[in-house]
Amino acid sequence: MIIPLLLGLLGSLHCVAMCGPIALALPVHQFNTTKKTASILLYHLGRISVYVVLGVVFGTVGKGLFIAGFQQNVSIILGILLILGVLFFNEKKMQNLVLSPNSKAYIKFKNTFGTYIRKKTPVSFVIMGMLNGLLPCAMIYMALFGATATQGSLYGGLFMLWYGLGTIPLLSLLVLMGNWVTNNFKNKFKKAVPVFLIFTGCLLIIRGLNLDIPYLSPSSLQLFISGNPQCF
Repeated sequence: MIIPLLLGLLGSLHCVAMCGPIALALPVHQFNTTKKTASILLYHLGRISVYVVLGVVFGTVGKGLFIAGFQQNVSIILGILLILGVLFFNEKKMQNLVLSPNSKAYIKFKNTFGTYIRKKTPVSFVIMGMLNGLLPCAMIYMALFGATATQGSLYGGLFMLWYGLGTIPLLSLLVLMGNWVTNNFKNKFKKAVPVFLIFTGCLLIIRGLNLDIPYLSPSSLQLFISGNPQCF
């Protein structure tokens, strides 16, 4: 599961830029080190649990497509859609559309998140993580493309689990160290994210081309006779 782990590590640079304010809003700075660390881990638990559930759902869809004999074609289609999404998708506009400051969804999200910020209980940190996991995010959509291509609910869930684990280090540093990430730092790494997304899209396309390369581009015969699919 190297691909989803790296995807999470690099994707967390995107998260710092897009979702950093939410992480910085976590009320942990008055806690001692032990309680602060536990609260941050609970926040990640809630966030990653949402990713895993989504991965199971999308992996199940991928399994159905695999059984129907369309899995490799789907991998190519997902890769093309990912590349097109990087080139033409405007995440900021979509977030403004879904979470416009005047929209009911945004007001409800803000009020709900604020309620759990004030509670400062272990459960509240899990719920804040879950709320964050449900926000529109291009990186999560891209990871779900990969989960769909894993051919099963278990593998889809594991794909998203490793993706979520990869996002933990940088986001945890952001929470622990406060607003240490400058705008210049954010902008530089935001430019690197699309390059990696296009690279991942190319991997998905290669995977579906039936090139008979183990793990990278298995043949259709290998996929059908193998009891364990060759995942990323």
